[in-house]
This record gives sequence, structure tokens and C-alpha cells, in this order.
Amino acid sequence: MQAFWKGTVQIAKLQIPIKLYAATEEKTVSFKQVHGACGHGITYQKYCSHCETAVEPQDVRKAYELGGGKYVELEEDELSALAPASDKTFYVEHFVRTADIEPYYMKRHYFVGMDEVGGQAFRVLHGGLYKLKRTGIGYLTLRSVRQLAAVWATKDGLMLTTLHYADEVRPARALGGGATEPLPNAALTDAFSELVAGMTVPFEPNDYPNVHLESVRRLIDAKIARQIPNGPGHRQPAANTEHLGDWMSALERSLAEIGQETGAKPGKKTKPTRAAK
Repeated sequence: MQAFWKGTVQIAKLQIPIKLYAATEEKTVSFKQVHGACGHGITYQKYCSHCETAVEPQDVRKAYELGGGKYVELEEDELSALAPASDKTFYVEHFVRTADIEPYYMKRHYFVGMDEVGGQAFRVLHGGLYKLKRTGIGYLTLRSVRQLAAVWATKDGLMLTTLHYADEVRPARALGGGATEPLPNAALTDAFSELVAGMTVPFEPNDYPNVHLESVRRLIDAKIARQIPNGPGHRQPAANTEHLGDWMSALERSLAEIGQETGAKPGKKTKPTRAAK
């Protein structure tokens, strides 16, 4: 795995050398658009609807729309002057409880690796954050963009996650259903808790394949072989024509279903089938 960023974590007067590695990658099938008449690839041109002519890249400018067809133009050197200076330091400004960070603030995850030096300081940082369940919040510059970020610990090592700024997250309170809403009656809550407990298993990412991607790849393979495959290789949920207005009744049927499909005994947690999920 190739590190794409090398720098330091600075906490007060402490400096810890680190390297960053991309933790995830998107798995998808790429398609190109082609001309139906000849089968060749499509290219795109910049076009000015006012002048009704194609525009060359060197004639394209950046502008901010003011409304009413008015714009203010910004020069590239003006924007470049605002870009953060090249800096290889992640400045931790505060520590917060890891559980206080809502997942929707998180953007992109990176593995944090040790540099050739500073191994002891790195292990102290990891052990301290993991034991205290704390996350460091601060700023760093990635790809010429100043990012709000968090450094936090898992049992396997350190992670760095870029974060959304507060004004990038839409308020959800108006939608209702938050922690301040009154709880339903105790019987419903207890029954639902029992259902969740019965369907709870250790998280194994390999148990959840990318069914759509696999289906697309099979389709492409079949096209290459000049034959059409059968439909997607996953089970469709059974049609449910019953009106589930009675939540308690629905919960009782759900508990019976997972018990019947898994053969679960009282107190024993077994993985439910895919249909039960």
C-alpha cells in the first residue's frame, strides 16, 4: 500500500510523524457513452449558448452568479492566493468524546501509519485515544485544500477522517423522531429490543456482497460470450400484502420468524438468514 501523504500530528508541543493511506476505494463498473450509429466514443465540447459557438478551454473563465444574468469574474491568480500554504502538519486543536461525533459528519477515511521514526510516540497516541475513547479534532491540508479532520483509534490502529463543516450538514430536528421525542409504550419498546437482540451478530463485511456489481459483471461476461444470463443472483423479498398497522402483532410475527428460520434457542445468538434481515 502506497502512502499518499507524509507529515506530522501536532498536539500542543508534541509532534508525531505519520503517513496516510487511502482506507477505501469505490468498486464499480465504468461505462463509456458511444455513438449509436457507428459505435465510437462521444466527446464533449464547451458551448456558449449566447454566441452559439464552441468555446476553447483557454477562453473559459470562472465567475460567481449574482442572479438576473449578472456575474462577477474571478481570476485564477486571485483564487490561488487564497489557497492554503503547503503544510504537512495536522494540527489537533481539541479532543472530544468519540461517541459525540455523529456519523454523518464523516467524509473520507484514511489509515494512519507510522513513519520510520517516532514509533513510541505513535503507540502512545494510539493507546491513549483508544483507552480514553477520545478523538482529536483539527485541520490539515490535503491536495491543496484545508480540511477539517479527526484522528481516532480502533483496536487495529489509528484512523484519520475528514469531516463536514457544520454548515454543510442539514438540520434534521424538523423531521422529528429524535431523542427528545416521547418514547412509545414499554411493551412495544421491549418487544423491539428483543427483535434487535435476536438479529444481532458480529459484523462481518464479507457477509454482505455487492450484489448489483456482481450482476453487472455477469451481464458483461454474458454479452462477451454472446448470451444473456438469468436474472440477478439474489433473492427478491417475498411480496407482503398484509397491512402491518398493528406494530405489536408485526413484532411478534418477526420474532417468530427469526426464531423459526435460525432455530435459535433462548439466550443463543445466531445469524438470521438474508430474508430475515
